[in-house]
Parts: sequence; structure tokens; C-alpha cells
Amino acid sequence: MALSDQAQSAPALRRIFRVASATALAGWLVVLLFPLVPAMPRVGLLAGALTLLCLLYVYLLAFGARHDEPGQKPRGGFSTLRGVLMLFESPRVVLVGWIHFLAFDLFVGASIATDAERVGITHWWLLPVYGLTLMYGPVGLLLYMGVRLLLLLAS
Repeated sequence: MALSDQAQSAPALRRIFRVASATALAGWLVVLLFPLVPAMPRVGLLAGALTLLCLLYVYLLAFGARHDEPGQKPRGGFSTLRGVLMLFESPRVVLVGWIHFLAFDLFVGASIATDAERVGITHWWLLPVYGLTLMYGPVGLLLYMGVRLLLLLAS
């Protein structure tokens, strides 16, 4: 990678980071305001946000090497903790991981909101679940599954 290309890499990754983070935030606003957003726009906005996050993810996987530092090739693997830590020494790989989290947490949050609406769970009671899903994905999902199980047992 030429020096001029290197100078453009970091800003490009920062731009992708900002776009991905803003996109996820917009999607989470739709989830948090779920009952106030009409069904068709809500589906379109969430599908659009998730699609953009997925496209950014695929772009970085397929073509992201152009954003690596000269001579830097992510090394490591998924079979050991040390290998994963080595992978995350690359800013691009960290960004790929971040977008992965954003996309999946948003998908889980939207799925919870959709399921809750379908089974008649009051949206506003689930705001803590959404907050936990946004910040600690599996914790929010676990809490929602617990709520669903309790409601099922109570009926």
C-alpha cells in the first residue's frame, strides 16, 4: 500500500465506523419507539438499517484489506483465545467485529419488539430489556426469554 493510500485508510475506517454507529442508533430509535412508528415505515427503516450494516460488514470482509496498514496482515484465528486476540490487533478487524455486534444486537432488539407486539407484551415494560440488549446483547435476550417463559407459565 502506498503512503498516500495509507493516509486515506484510517479516515475511511473512521467514516465507516461513524456510518455504522449512526445507522445502528437510528435503528435502535425505531425499536425504542416501536409502538409509535407505523408498521410499514418501521419495517422499512429496520430493514434498511440492518441491510446497510450487513453491507458494510461484507465490504470490510471482502475488500477491507486495502484499509490495513502497509505490511499488516491480520494474523490469528478462532481456535484459541490468543488467536482471537491477535486478530483484534488490526483496526479493520476490530471494526468488522464492532459492526457484527451492532447488526446482531439490533436484529435481536427488533425481533424482541416484534415478538412482544405479537404476543401482547406492553412495549414500555420492555425498555430495560432493550437497553440490556443494546449494551450486553445476550443479557437482554436472556431477560426477554425469561419474561416470555413467565408469561407462558402464568397463562
